[in-house]
Amino acid sequence: MKKNPITLFPFFFLAIAILTCEIDHGIAPLPGKLSVTVYFRGTAPENTQGIYLNVAPIFPPHAINELYHSPNSLPIDKDTVYTEMELPFGHYEAVSLWWYSTETESNLADVIALPLDPWNNLLPLSFDITPEKPIFEIELLANWNRVDRDAAIEGTIYFNGPFPENTLITAVAAYQYKPEKDVHYLVWLKSMDYSIEENPYHYRLPVHHGNVNYIAVYWLPERAALTDFRTLGVYEDSLHSGQPGKLSLEPNETITGINIYADWSAINP
Repeated sequence: MKKNPITLFPFFFLAIAILTCEIDHGIAPLPGKLSVTVYFRGTAPENTQGIYLNVAPIFPPHAINELYHSPNSLPIDKDTVYTEMELPFGHYEAVSLWWYSTETESNLADVIALPLDPWNNLLPLSFDITPEKPIFEIELLANWNRVDRDAAIEGTIYFNGPFPENTLITAVAAYQYKPEKDVHYLVWLKSMDYSIEENPYHYRLPVHHGNVNYIAVYWLPERAALTDFRTLGVYEDSLHSGQPGKLSLEPNETITGINIYADWSAINP
């Protein structure tokens, strides 16, 4: 069985940013197989460490040991790459390609291919591997421009109090457009920093040049569902209070002074 789904580029809930772990699935061969043909567009950035195939039986995953992660990088100097992953029989809710940098930790902005199902509310494309159909074939489109970040946004985040003790992740993220639905957090993410641990916090978000129409600060507590993040603050238009600020960046441009005020009262609306 072969599908050619609409391939979009992702963001899904903030907590998956920490899911970059390789899994040992044992020595014995697994009975099923995922066969993937990847079509690359553009040229890999110079700071590319590798690109890896991930499969999630449950999406979003509840824990890192639920992910199947290829042990080696795919070739990054070819336009078309074929790869396989052995899998047990079962149902799988997502397959994706993750880019790894030599300079920064991988996060959700580094997922450069995630096929979505246009007949299922644009949720990640799911598939089954069964004794009757032990091989599933899929094609992925990966655009290197997604991670060729030739511009940057800098600013300072000011929190109106200390971080709660149950903080798991505090992050700042830049989007091409303002997310209105869950799927938009997948497809419009341009850059993210989830290492915020101080107040105030100076951030720098490398982005691909072009438009950035929404920048926000998010918080996720410990032991929460992956969908339970809260928006603490948004970069606002200086001339229109309450409206998201919009930026347009040229190649090699850095825009500074993009400050955000984060309000902890948002975690208990």
